[in-house]
Amino acid sequence: MKGYTIQLRRWGILGFMILMFTACTPDQEAPEAADSLPAMTKPEEEESIKDGQTLTVVTPETAKNPPETKNKYQIQTRLTDFHMLDEASGVAWGLNGTALRLYITDDYGETWVDISPSSNVKFMDKLVYGTDLVFTDERHGYIVRNGQGQRDTMILTTVDGGREWRFSSLPNTGRVTALSFDSDQGWVMTAPKSILGIQEKILYRLDPQDTAWTEIMQNRNYPASRVPDFVLPRSGFVTGMSYANAYTGLVSVKERRGGALYITRDGGETWSPVDRVFSEEPLTECETFYPGSAVFLGNAQKVWVPLQCFMEEQLHDLGYFSEDGGKSWELIEFPLVRKSSTRNAAPFFYRMNRGYAIMDGIVYVTEDKGQTWEPFEEDEVLAQNLDNYPIISKLQFASSEVGWMLVETLDGSRSRLLLSLDGGKSWKVR
Repeated sequence: MKGYTIQLRRWGILGFMILMFTACTPDQEAPEAADSLPAMTKPEEEESIKDGQTLTVVTPETAKNPPETKNKYQIQTRLTDFHMLDEASGVAWGLNGTALRLYITDDYGETWVDISPSSNVKFMDKLVYGTDLVFTDERHGYIVRNGQGQRDTMILTTVDGGREWRFSSLPNTGRVTALSFDSDQGWVMTAPKSILGIQEKILYRLDPQDTAWTEIMQNRNYPASRVPDFVLPRSGFVTGMSYANAYTGLVSVKERRGGALYITRDGGETWSPVDRVFSEEPLTECETFYPGSAVFLGNAQKVWVPLQCFMEEQLHDLGYFSEDGGKSWELIEFPLVRKSSTRNAAPFFYRMNRGYAIMDGIVYVTEDKGQTWEPFEEDEVLAQNLDNYPIISKLQFASSEVGWMLVETLDGSRSRLLLSLDGGKSWKVR
């Protein structure tokens, strides 16, 4: 592993450890008014940020019209995250003060529809996909607004593409740590209490024909020495949860020095650790490592789990791959060398044998699960944007050709969303 390194500042690892083992600040209080919240669509309510991302927004009523008859206006905003739904469609969002600004596109980002929930629903921290927000398709979306004090955690749901948002409550649940949804059902992991490497964990399921949440797994109502081995342990913090179908799901857990991967085959009622994952020899050299959320690659059989190893102020990217639904796993160390702490994006896999990464502003592609990587020629548009926005906060491809990238300034005050239509060889601003 000594060849695959990146020099990090000392505060990088310190910041990583602080992030993992300190509690998060609760969000602000939610409105008490109604259980149905319309989307915010008026142009005058949009934020205006100097030198921000320029989006062409269309009103919902004209979104499906021919281009020449759409009611359009332009805004400048700061995007903090996105998620692609397919080649042409996706959602992107950011915060304007404590109000969520959420947009959806179905034409490769040419135009966007504002589907933001009411600004009365207040958010303190930026929303992260898979933890605070999930969209399964253009119609079905879910947003978490964590509770504060005596307030319950709220989950906002849309089934009409954001025209209307309805909410349900999860009483006395603590902070939501992970989400996984399909168009019929969903799972929400919460942490009533987290302290000193210990985290209580409760798993809820949204029943397909109901709007109520059902608790299906918890580890807090047992004596500390008698937590059953079929539930998730209290040790460690959940870093991701992913379901392939109604039965099979994976949860990644960050422990003090290492991590663990747990699998369920009954929808989440019982869990068991995956043998040998995160315990193989290359990882024993790590001072600590961070396991990401499992990603199913097209079906329930093919899945990969990203992880980053910190060792002697250096960072290594690795991945666990399974082609039999998690029964057996292969650990691959990616031979990617970063020369700086900016202009990089961790590997993203669209399919088992198709992955992308960015090292020092150069896009790399792999077709053998990351064992070898081929660089593209430097793209002028990407290079110019990385000069002004050197932090690559996210990279995603929805096919072998179409991908998005979100880049931002060092202080996080401005961002740009970029689009590739040729598999990462060239990029343009959306």
